[in-house]
Amino acid sequence: MQTQIKQAAVQLFNEAGSGFTLDQLQSCTGISRATLYRRIGSKEALLIEMSAEGLIELDSQADIDSRIYSATRSVVAEYGFINCTMEQIANEANLGVATLYRHFNDKENLFRCFIAQLGPALGLKSILQDEEEDLEEGLRQIIDMALRFLHDNHDLVKILYSWQNAERSYLDHIREGSTTNFTELSRYLARQQKRGKLRQDVSARDQAIGLNALLMQYSVYAPIYQNRPLNIIEDGKAILKLFLQGAKNEA
Repeated sequence: MQTQIKQAAVQLFNEAGSGFTLDQLQSCTGISRATLYRRIGSKEALLIEMSAEGLIELDSQADIDSRIYSATRSVVAEYGFINCTMEQIANEANLGVATLYRHFNDKENLFRCFIAQLGPALGLKSILQDEEEDLEEGLRQIIDMALRFLHDNHDLVKILYSWQNAERSYLDHIREGSTTNFTELSRYLARQQKRGKLRQDVSARDQAIGLNALLMQYSVYAPIYQNRPLNIIEDGKAILKLFLQGAKNEA
């Protein structure tokens, strides 16, 4: 499947450059959006991987963006979102600070773009908004995608879910007006309640909190504080089982 995705991506890249969309990639491959995100993480990650393999030659714009995003991750992981500076990111990317401002205008806009290309937001959204998705299969995909994201971005997640509440508040300010994955998850669980698949004596929001707690415990706290490595497949099965034991409507 990975070969199929890359072959289609190379074709699209040759036709439209790096501006091709994941909708186009989905159409060419016949692979669902959720599966694409599980396989490639993001279009940016796919382009970088294909460039490293010599399948494509990224234009200077895409190359600069990838360097800036890579530098942003390194600097944020060391200094946090609040305290890091555009100068530090520019130095890490080996670029002039004027280049960063020319591409992103300011630090907050850079972070918005950085966060947007990081996560499984669109992939999750395609699952969370699917009205007909089988409950267990939908949850399995959500849990799998969330664990992979948390694992791949553990350096940033540690900052956001540690004692540094100011970091989370700062990012909430940056993302103001956008729909968070937690909000979408709550809506998804509420729809499953209406379908009679989940118990209704616990609110959808509280169920979403419970599922998030399981995800964080397995992917962040256990590896850090209990020296227990994350096993995405087996831990995903355990999380799904534990969540459904408490939330599934057995009537």
